[in-house]
Amino acid sequence: MDFSRPDNARLINRLKTLSAIREKENMTRAELSRELLINKVSISEIVDALIKEGLVKESGKLAIDSGRPATLLDIDVRAGKVIGLAIREKGCLIAASDLKGKILRLERFPRGRDEEELKENLHASLERILRNESVSIYGAVIVTEGKEDLKSILPFPSITLPPIEAQVIAERRRCDDELEKMLFIMAGEHISAYYEGLRLDEFGHIRIAHGEPCYCGKNGCLETFFSGKAFKAEAEKRYGKPMGTREILIHSEIIEERLRPLAVSIALATETLGAESTMLIGEYSELRDEDYAALNSMVLSLLPGWKKNYTVFKSIAGESGMIEGACHAALDHFFYKRELLEKLKEIEKL
Repeated sequence: MDFSRPDNARLINRLKTLSAIREKENMTRAELSRELLINKVSISEIVDALIKEGLVKESGKLAIDSGRPATLLDIDVRAGKVIGLAIREKGCLIAASDLKGKILRLERFPRGRDEEELKENLHASLERILRNESVSIYGAVIVTEGKEDLKSILPFPSITLPPIEAQVIAERRRCDDELEKMLFIMAGEHISAYYEGLRLDEFGHIRIAHGEPCYCGKNGCLETFFSGKAFKAEAEKRYGKPMGTREILIHSEIIEERLRPLAVSIALATETLGAESTMLIGEYSELRDEDYAALNSMVLSLLPGWKKNYTVFKSIAGESGMIEGACHAALDHFFYKRELLEKLKEIEKL
């Protein structure tokens, strides 16, 4: 994009204004002007246009020491929606959210036996979610690790996103994007990690010790110790029956015995990446408080003394994180154009 062209510059200023109002509710025109370094006349023109389009609304008055009260501005969440989809092994989720990411409708539907059945189930669920809708649907994000072609049955633009990225978006939104230099570890059926915009697909294959053969061909990977697949194999071996996630978490001794390999992996990744903290996300992050205390103690014992404040945190978004993240990602991509604004920030730094 040529940022020097007037029409593109106006588009960028419009997107900056929308994003600022989204992030800092009840801003005034004067505050927007100061925040975005855009003159007051231009800000008023942008805001007036957004109000006319129904995207922004006047939400009240702010009394000031002298002069007329200032008008407060907010996103008009009634102006449109986005769709989030989470395609999971044991049931899928579909949600519609408003323009601030608040989930308005949520529905679960079965994955089905094959891709065709999945598409049929998704289509029926989508029809129910969108019944009687009259507002714009800006787009959808499909969270999946699979290869299903679901975009073709959606009546609006869509993109796909890996589960770990959707969960990280939700965690960051819950904390107002203040999770800098945090290593995210998704403890699900398999282990994956994410750090500063990068997926670390090999994290689960850090070789910890001699152990069970891993599907990657190596021996003693973290995957063979601390993953849903490893927990289920151990549970069946120990108790003679298959167990689901909830049952395994209740039988906490299976987790306790495998905290050390996880702690070693966290310490190795921290030293390599320069991370300042870690957050466990995913279905196996729901550990007891005493397990987190033990894990933190182990990690600190493996790190140099100057990292004495290093902490392994529990997921904040929890089970709803994946679908929340999908909705926020859809807003960022299709409505607020966050990626474009982030690139512009990098250019402005040069």
